[in-house]
Amino acid sequence: MKGPVSMWKNLRNLVFSGVASKVLLGLSNVFLIKVLAKSDFALLSNFLFIQSMVSGLLFSPFLLAAVPIANLKKIQNYNRFFSALNWFQMSFLTLLFLTAFAYGPNLSLLFFKKPEFHSSILIGLAASIVLTFQNIMLSQQQTKEAYARYNFMGFIRPASLLLVLLILYYSGTLNFWTAAFSFLFSIGFSLLVDLKSFSALFHVKGFRLRITQFSWFWKSAWMMILFFFIRGTYDHVGFFFVSRYFDLDSIANFSVPFRYYAMADLIVVTSHIPFINSFTKDPPSESFGKYMKWVRYTALVAVAGLLVLPFSKEIFVLISGEKYEVSFPYFCIFMVGLVPYFCFSPGIYGVIARGGGKLLFWGSLAVLLVHIGISGLGASLGRLEIISASVVFARGIIYIFSFLYLLRKT
Repeated sequence: MKGPVSMWKNLRNLVFSGVASKVLLGLSNVFLIKVLAKSDFALLSNFLFIQSMVSGLLFSPFLLAAVPIANLKKIQNYNRFFSALNWFQMSFLTLLFLTAFAYGPNLSLLFFKKPEFHSSILIGLAASIVLTFQNIMLSQQQTKEAYARYNFMGFIRPASLLLVLLILYYSGTLNFWTAAFSFLFSIGFSLLVDLKSFSALFHVKGFRLRITQFSWFWKSAWMMILFFFIRGTYDHVGFFFVSRYFDLDSIANFSVPFRYYAMADLIVVTSHIPFINSFTKDPPSESFGKYMKWVRYTALVAVAGLLVLPFSKEIFVLISGEKYEVSFPYFCIFMVGLVPYFCFSPGIYGVIARGGGKLLFWGSLAVLLVHIGISGLGASLGRLEIISASVVFARGIIYIFSFLYLLRKT
């Protein structure tokens, strides 16, 4: 009886803390949406895209797979395990940054057809290095179930970001450059919460042992890693098509609802943390019972949100500004697409724990190909709503499949 109570207590604390930190992050994003010129916000959106693509798309799959595999394989030495991941990620990040520094203008033209994106690429890569450090530390705390430290580190980052942005605004120095460096500063500042773990990431003793550890991890979890990589690609595919084939004004119009979607996404991810440990540690019937309880409660919240959504345009315009009124249809698409994510997404860890990782991988790959095709069609037609729908469709299919799989297997 103690286990389930502990799990729900952890879930409540994580969600409340996650909501608090994401509210601060949301205020920062809303503030930037309202005060920055569209051209500056488009550049900032590209900076955030690069930052999240490198740290989130390329490296988060390893960290997301690390926690389940650490539980399933009953790893004892967490520090050595995560140090091996850190060595790999930092080596690759350094290579990326040096390449962008040397060939940045050519890369911005090649990928985005916009030479002005050169600066956002460089700063985004620099921020991704610091963000990767933070993600590794958060994964360590998650694996050890050190949720108090996890919550505080997650809270201090948006709090410091909002404070710096307000100082810049009232001093009359807020623009793309200073806003981007504010994000970089806030991530770095949050690392000070756990200096001991941060300094441990730079230890290089046992170099060959770390290579062996990483090799073992890849062999044990490569299909899980690739699934998380493909899942992370869904959001980035849509934004890439918009950044490459639309002008700065359209990029800004798409980026505003996309930022709201990303903030809601972060809150949902917070709720996954105790489910990862439950699905990989608790008996299957017990973890499935917790999951179904989550589905029932979140379904009620989702229905209430969908009923309110058609009448929320005035609030959206009030928060975002009249210049983004045209973005409201895209906002509705993203919010509707959040429903299966909100309700069913923790189930992917149950599928993994029950040996369904191969199905997740091949299914997500097939969905990715469809997503690329639909997004490409939307870009060729100049229709942002098609790209928005494609992003949420791709994720929704995976999470609904996970729910049905668990129903069948339990």
